[in-house]
Amino acid sequence: MKAASKRFLAVIVFLTALVGVIASTTHEGWLTAWFLLLIFVGLPVFILAWIDLGSALRSLDNPTALQRAAGVLFGVPQAVFGVVSIAIGLSIVCWVLYNSLVEEQPQYSGGFLTLGIGPALVIFGVYWARAAFKRGAQAE
Repeated sequence: MKAASKRFLAVIVFLTALVGVIASTTHEGWLTAWFLLLIFVGLPVFILAWIDLGSALRSLDNPTALQRAAGVLFGVPQAVFGVVSIAIGLSIVCWVLYNSLVEEQPQYSGGFLTLGIGPALVIFGVYWARAAFKRGAQAE
């Protein structure tokens, strides 16, 4: 729990510093670089630290009411990512099956075996949605 809290706070400090740098930058090239760093590094790392802290809070032996509520709250983004992954995966599978078995659309250029990543997204999404609020041992 302590390590997850430290990582989460470190990410918040990093994002705060990055936003401060963005606010003080006047050169367009550097501004673009800082925004890209924020979007493609800062936000994903923040989401992962958020999920890690939620998992650590849910794995406490005797959590207080506040820790229990925070653990559930911190599991929401993980559940949302799981549900979105399931929806995207099922959409891909349904699109391929419809075009292979019912009527082939002009936009469709694949065949029956072009399911691609759809089934993997469904499996991944089910795992993430189930693990979002599960209590379990946290390895630190």
